Amino acid sequence: MNTPRIYGLGTVVVDHKVILDRLPEADTKGEVIDDHFQVGGPVPTALCLLHKLGCDTTFQGRWSKDRFGRMIEDDLGKHGVGYHTPSLRHDSKTGFAHVWVEQSTGRRSVAAFRGSHQVEEREVHAEHLERYDAIHLDGWSTLAAIKAAKIIKRNGGKVFIDLGSPKPHLSQLLENVDHLNCPLRLIHQLFESDDSERGAYELMKFGPQEVTITDGANGATFFDRQGHILHEPAMDVKAVDTNGAGDTFAGAFVFATLQDWSAEKRLRFASIAAALKCAELGNRDALPSLVAIEACL
Repeated sequence: MNTPRIYGLGTVVVDHKVILDRLPEADTKGEVIDDHFQVGGPVPTALCLLHKLGCDTTFQGRWSKDRFGRMIEDDLGKHGVGYHTPSLRHDSKTGFAHVWVEQSTGRRSVAAFRGSHQVEEREVHAEHLERYDAIHLDGWSTLAAIKAAKIIKRNGGKVFIDLGSPKPHLSQLLENVDHLNCPLRLIHQLFESDDSERGAYELMKFGPQEVTITDGANGATFFDRQGHILHEPAMDVKAVDTNGAGDTFAGAFVFATLQDWSAEKRLRFASIAAALKCAELGNRDALPSLVAIEACL
C-alpha cells in the first residue's frame, strides 16, 4: 500500500503543562511538582502520531511570529509534520493553554486561549490539497475547514473530524464529514442527554457515515449507518497523563481506517493507542509506535 497522505487543519496552541499532587479546588493552592512546555491541539497531536505510524502529514493552522509560534514550528519540524508558511502572521497572538495534571490519577484541567486569528477561507487552496488521501479537522476555522473538506471529497478523499465542542456552522460542516469522533460530553452539550446511541444517530443525520464516542476509562463505542454498534473497553493501564488521549484515539482511527480494516479492528487499534499514550507523560514522546500498538492487538 502507498504511504497514506493526511492533511490537517485546526487549532494549535502551546501548552504549559504543570504536574501537581492533586488538582486544587477553587480558592485553594496546589504545589507544583514539575512543569514543561509542549505543543498541543487535537489535529497537530494526531498528525504527529500519524507521522510516527508512517504517514505523510501536513498541517495548516494559525500562529504568530512570537516565541510560542517558534515553538510550534520547531515542534512540527522535529516530528515530521509539514506546514504551509502562509499560516504565519505578524499581527496576531499565538494560542496557548494552561494544563494542570494530577499526578496520582492523570486527570487534568485546561484553560485555553485558541489564538487571536483563525485560518481564513481564502488561505485554503485546492492545489495544496489535491494529493492527500484524507483530511483531519477539529471544527475550528470552520469556514476554512468546510472549504478544505469539500476539496478533499471532490478528489475522492476521506474527511475526519475530532469534534470536542459545538462549533459555528456545525450542520454545514458535518455535511462534508465521513467519520466523526467526539467525547461523550459533547452528546450532552448538543442533545442534553448522555444517550450515546441516540446522539450518534442524530449526528449521522447531518452527514457522517460513522461516529465514535469516547468516554475515558469507560472505553469507546462505534456506530455506523448500517446499525452496527461496537464497544471497546479501555485497556487497563496506570494512567499518568490523560491529556492528548482523545487526540491520539482520533489519529489512530484515521490510520486504521485508511488501512481498510474492519470496524472492530479500527476501534481496538485506536483504543489501545490512546491507552498507551496515557501511560506516559506528554503528547509527543508518549505517542505509541505501530509496533507497540500491534503488540497489544
